[in-house]
Amino acid sequence: MLSPFVQRKIALAFYKYDRTKNGLLEKEDLLLVGKKIAESFDLKESDRKYKEILETYSKAWDNYLAAADTDGDGKVSLQEFFEAREKMDSSQIAKNQEVNKLMFDCLDVDGDGTISFKEYEALLKALGETNEEIIKHCFDNMDINKDGSISRDEYANLRSGYFASEDLEDPSKWFYGSF
Repeated sequence: MLSPFVQRKIALAFYKYDRTKNGLLEKEDLLLVGKKIAESFDLKESDRKYKEILETYSKAWDNYLAAADTDGDGKVSLQEFFEAREKMDSSQIAKNQEVNKLMFDCLDVDGDGTISFKEYEALLKALGETNEEIIKHCFDNMDINKDGSISRDEYANLRSGYFASEDLEDPSKWFYGSF
């Protein structure tokens, strides 16, 4: 059984990704997030990077969320989301780490191998966070070595840790903003 702390974090992420605000996650919700990220970098639909971002968010649905859709209706309820996380085995966690690295590439638009504050800000804004002070606070808490950026491995660990860590002090708790 997931702890109340992990359930709270999962619910926060769930509702941030629910861009249509219908209480369910659908592939379209993830694509809307991807489009917002691409647009925040002034990418056009014809740009390779724009297409790569949408493809990655589509893969996130296919590799993780589609499996949570236990009734096959193309929608994932919060309960299905919780159940999928509870049933996740090591092979699924490894697959998620690979998707996490692809999602990193969506944000690393300058290709320097790190995510800057501005790149991270694009993610949180795509998820509906508008307060720049909150975004900065979250980024600063996740930037463990205080070098002003988040590496690919740090990103993958932070994103995975967000959904798994029971540690109230783990910096991954800031991944999707404050709670």
